[in-house]
Amino acid sequence: KKVAFTYFGDGAANQGQVYETFNMAALWKLPVIFVIENNQYAMGTAQKRSTSTPDLYTRGEAFGIPGETVDGMDVLAVKAASEKAVAHCRAGEGPYILEVKTYRYRGHSMSDPAKYRSREEVQKMRDERDAIEHVRELLLAGGHATDDDLKAIDKEIKAVVNEAAEFSKTSPEPALSELWTDIYA
Repeated sequence: KKVAFTYFGDGAANQGQVYETFNMAALWKLPVIFVIENNQYAMGTAQKRSTSTPDLYTRGEAFGIPGETVDGMDVLAVKAASEKAVAHCRAGEGPYILEVKTYRYRGHSMSDPAKYRSREEVQKMRDERDAIEHVRELLLAGGHATDDDLKAIDKEIKAVVNEAAEFSKTSPEPALSELWTDIYA
């Protein structure tokens, strides 16, 4: 009853090995959920300029893989779609595709100044569709947490992240013999 989640972006969805993987997963009825994180800009090219089909989840149809698109900026919608996909896989029905439509606020990497979209577009998305703010509002409106509770959680998370970053900076490099640890393909 275990299910594997495989994540890739909208840019990778255009690469051939994705279709080879879909084919094998469908042939073997593997319990895998392919999650396409569609931030609409791949490495910096708008989806409408790089992709002939706007609904990436439909690319599994040729292999008999069902799927759906979900609003990745809505945590509860992602939870519901994920539960549906997991149930499909656990029922022995094979793979499933979830296209999670999301938004990346920054460039793809440090070398990406994200000049392919306006600051106004990014700010509008932050103001109107930010996933974390949406959950925050739900928690507050539902009486599940107070503003002070959420500030304490935020402080705790920042401490965990800072501790992990410091551990990473101060830890010695792993031995070369570790290079092949846990590599299976």
